[in-house]
Amino acid sequence: MATYQLRPMSLGEILDGTLTLLRQRLGLFFGLSIICLGLPTALSFYVQFQRGSADFSLVSLADLVLRTIGYLLLQGATVYVVSESYLGRDPQFGDALGFALGKMGKIFAAGFASGIVTALAFLLLVIPGIIVACGYSVAVPVVVLEELNASTDSLGRSWSLTKGFKGKAFLLGLVMVALFLVLIIGLGILIGLATALFKPLIVPGMILVAVMMLLIYPFVTSVLTLFYYDLRVRKEAFDLELLSQSMGAAPARA
Repeated sequence: MATYQLRPMSLGEILDGTLTLLRQRLGLFFGLSIICLGLPTALSFYVQFQRGSADFSLVSLADLVLRTIGYLLLQGATVYVVSESYLGRDPQFGDALGFALGKMGKIFAAGFASGIVTALAFLLLVIPGIIVACGYSVAVPVVVLEELNASTDSLGRSWSLTKGFKGKAFLLGLVMVALFLVLIIGLGILIGLATALFKPLIVPGMILVAVMMLLIYPFVTSVLTLFYYDLRVRKEAFDLELLSQSMGAAPARA
């Protein structure tokens, strides 16, 4: 396939590029989501139907731990798929998982550190929390694609890259939240109407919501990865050669 173009992108172009990638790699993204988050999703179903049972707390804890690990793994795999696609290569399932596993420690450190700092900022006031969240929005692509002295250096690097563009990060986040709410509310209304007519449809309805959630996770990471590319192109003349160095191989020839 021909390589995508690394160039400055508007908010709409980032979202459109993400939807294009998601459509072209739908099977791969969905397969990765199933492997990374299928088990915790199943546990969530179990928890919803077994509230009040003796093992409820234990299963809930297992769900939380597995979901956290799975989401970190899916983030790394998604960055890999997006990057390989831009290099004109055909990303493979096993390679994406292997790449993500090799980055798990770094992703966890960056995600944990940024999450703690952002949470503390939100405890102070909502506005500082939003600013910090926007400043750290590309910490995961940074830690996955760049060589750093320490994983937590990704926070400062992300803050530097988003300088002057935190408003754009906020708008991207706002659009993603709005799309999520529209999707969930719309599905909720449809499922509510369907189950009102035929109650057994509640289980297929819940499965449909779970499937949509499995696709939302790679969508969010893809948006932030393209935003990372956008920032580096604008500030550092980032190109396919630099991206290929990050991925450890030369881009494919068109």
